[in-house]
Order: sequence, then structure tokens, then C-alpha cells
Amino acid sequence: MELKKLTKLEKTKVLKLLMDYWKERGMPDYDKKWTQKYLDEGHRKEIKNDEFFVYKNNNKLVGMVSLITDISNIAEVRDFVVKPKYRNKGYGRMILNELIILAKDRKIRKLYALTFPKYKKFLKSFGFEEEGFLKSHFIKGEDLTIMSKFLK
Repeated sequence: MELKKLTKLEKTKVLKLLMDYWKERGMPDYDKKWTQKYLDEGHRKEIKNDEFFVYKNNNKLVGMVSLITDISNIAEVRDFVVKPKYRNKGYGRMILNELIILAKDRKIRKLYALTFPKYKKFLKSFGFEEEGFLKSHFIKGEDLTIMSKFLK
């Protein structure tokens, strides 16, 4: 047995395998054309929106955040950064609150974030719950907590 890269000749069989698997799990029906494109383009086909937002106060940059939404209406909160001079002054709360409102307006059903353990309390105050833990994820010794919140 061996693991090898998918070839063009194998795509028809894999296409059917994927479609059957998704149906078995009760996922939306993706037609043959969509699944073919998924196999050609990779997982980026699942991303509906990949957006960056800035937060300003009196026309001065306070912070930023990004929202990456997939086809199942689950969105990742990423790149949530407040400039050092604005930290611990409530701006992070304002940014996340506005992002949650935006997500609800867009009918996003769940938000999640990979965050440093020291920010768990902050996210919990917005109703996020801990789902898991990633050890030394980006940098050795820098652990992340997976937090999420259902919006519907």
C-alpha cells in the first residue's frame, strides 16, 4: 500500500467517492461540476469570503481583524490585532462586538478563533467556548486554544 498524489485518471472515481461521502454525512448536495472544480482548485473552493477589516477612531487606525467564511457558513476570526497604545481600553470589545453583529447579519452559524490561552477569558465573555488546544502550533512553545461560538 502507498499514499500517492491524485492523478487525472483517478479523479472520476474520487469525485464519486466524495459526493457519496458528503451525501452520507447529510451535507448539501454538491453536483458533479462543483465537485470537479473542488478537486481542481483544492480547498480554496470552499472559501466564500476572505476579508480584512480595519477599526478606526477619529480616522486613526486602532486595530484590524479578518473574517474567513466557508461554504458551510462557518467563519474564522483571524488577525485580530489592536495597536499597543489602544489595548486594554475597550477597543478589542468594540471590534469583536461589531464583527459578531456583521457575522449574524450574514447568517454565519458559527465563529471560531485560534487564540492564545491568555485571551480565553476575553472570548468567553462574548459566549465563545473552548473546543481544543494546539500545542506549539506556529512557534515552538506558543500554544493556541480553539474557541468557538454558535450564532444561530
